[in-house]
Formats: sequence, structure tokens, C-alpha cells
Amino acid sequence: MSHKTSSPHQFLAQLAGGWSGTSRVWFEPDKLADESPVVGTIQLVLDGRFALFLYQGSIDGEAQHGMFTFGFNTTLERYEASWVDSFHNNTAIMFCIGAAAENGFSVLGSYPDPTGGPDWDWRTEVVLVDPDHLTLTAYNIPPEGEEFKAVETRLTRMKK
Repeated sequence: MSHKTSSPHQFLAQLAGGWSGTSRVWFEPDKLADESPVVGTIQLVLDGRFALFLYQGSIDGEAQHGMFTFGFNTTLERYEASWVDSFHNNTAIMFCIGAAAENGFSVLGSYPDPTGGPDWDWRTEVVLVDPDHLTLTAYNIPPEGEEFKAVETRLTRMKK
């Protein structure tokens, strides 16, 4: 089922609201490390130019908070996003760029290897499965290039 809209900004508007669901985390390929509830809100800011997803959950029982800001740059015709959170990024902001994908978009950023090696890439897919179900999936991409699923968050729209 396709939910095409006439513009990326109309797509962002479809995401506004409260969301809850489950987040799953992998630190290495195919080895689930944690599964926990997550809750958050997506609000449109600056006259609908950007969406701001503020969320909270936990990893290994420890509270975790994050902020994912994203929008569509009409000058460069691309999606742009920034991630900050209390678990993965320490005090860094990850900047990501990408393109539209079916029922959503995919953006790519990178982060430094804590052991001093080359940066790793981080790809995030945002898919509006249907008006009430949203999936955010992030993939770790080591310097060797073989990506693996790192975080999968499946959300359901909260009813008012």
C-alpha cells in the first residue's frame, strides 16, 4: 500500500503526533542486545519546514533520551537530518543527508571509531508503513562496508 504525497513537506506533516512502540538494538550483526519500550512525539517546527522527534526509552534498563531533527532541503533536493541522544552519540551531533525512498526517506551520517580507526557510517531509514505505523531502522556500516542492523524502532500512533 503506497501513501504517496505531492511533496516531502506534506510527508513530514503526516508524521506529526505522539508515537509509542518498541526499540531493538544490536551491537554486532544478528545478535539482539536489547528490546525495550519507546515513546515520543514528532512535532512540526518552523512552519512545517522541519520535523522534530523527541523520544525516550531505555537500553539495558537505563533511561535513554534522543532527538532526531529532519527536513527536506528544497535547494539541494535532499533530506537532511541530525541525531543527538544520550546513549550513542555522547556529546556529538550526527549530521546526515539522503534521499526520498518509498513511503519515507533514507539518510547517511558517520561517527568516529572510539578505538581511533576510520569513521563508521550510520544509515537511517524512515518509513511510514501506513498512517498509524512508523518504522525507523538504523544500520551500522563499518569501514569495510558490510552494513548491519543496529536499531529498529517500530512505532504506533497514539490515539488522542
